Amino acid sequence: MPSIEDVAKKARVSVTTVSRALNDHPYVSAKTKNKIFKAMEDLNYYPNNVAQQLRGKGSKMIGVIISYITNPFFAYLVDAIETTALDQGYHLVVMQTRGNQQLEKFYIEMIKKKQLDGIIITNLETATKEVIDLMDDGKIVLCNRYIGDEKLPVIQIDEAAASFMGTEYLIEKGHKKIAFCTGNIMNPHDHRFKGFLKALATHGLEFKEEWFFDDVLGIEGGRSFVERYAQLADRPTAVFSNGDEVAAGIISEARKFQITVPNDLAVLGFDDQPIASITYPQITTIQQPIHKMGECATNMLISKIENKDLSEPINDLRTELIIRESI
Repeated sequence: MPSIEDVAKKARVSVTTVSRALNDHPYVSAKTKNKIFKAMEDLNYYPNNVAQQLRGKGSKMIGVIISYITNPFFAYLVDAIETTALDQGYHLVVMQTRGNQQLEKFYIEMIKKKQLDGIIITNLETATKEVIDLMDDGKIVLCNRYIGDEKLPVIQIDEAAASFMGTEYLIEKGHKKIAFCTGNIMNPHDHRFKGFLKALATHGLEFKEEWFFDDVLGIEGGRSFVERYAQLADRPTAVFSNGDEVAAGIISEARKFQITVPNDLAVLGFDDQPIASITYPQITTIQQPIHKMGECATNMLISKIENKDLSEPINDLRTELIIRESI
């Protein structure tokens, strides 16, 4: 990352002159200011708090980018991130994108403007050059999900293995026609979908495209799935819901269509959120270590910001199939 010293060197002025130009000091001529601003542009330098930078201190603020704050998964993940950050003297800024890539780009710019020391991105679809460069510079850490085609370090569970485990359990229970739900679109780099398809192929089962349900998010997404599912001529007997809230929405709406869970439709959740144990029937789900994931991501980011080695290596983020009543 360029510094104020780099700007001064490129513009061939002193650091004090750069500081004065940034504060619109009358002693700095228009010609010198233009030269400094051109150097800033060439270096992709964004000033924020010059005094802090001159002292070599950061903002002690980090950010976390999430897609939907209404999803309890992200609430628990953010809680773990903030708890870990506060323990190390950092404050957390929570930034919601609602799937808007322009908002994501705007938040990432906050690093360049020195408003944040770094950012944890919890759900990334496309890694731009800017994101990759900031990762290389230790300013961005990826956590939870990344479904792009670049091979980037991500603090996450083995999603393919977890999905394989859950799907194989459905197959062992006698299900041969299984639907798949996702909050995204069909993506060849979605490791959950890869694990799902691998389990079907291992057992010689087919998967029809009409059994793939995209843009299914939250409880309302689960309800909309049932409406679409009810219109199928060839109905699956089970569904990989890819989220406990989706599973809860499916169970709730199924009654309206006289669909019995699990006799007519078995439902597999993901995450093991509290809602999974209070629905009727209770949801069989894939548990992932949300708190540990947030803790590891925060420790990783802060160690990079402070140029320190991690005090402890990142532990294996194991998943577990929690068997209840929905299958």
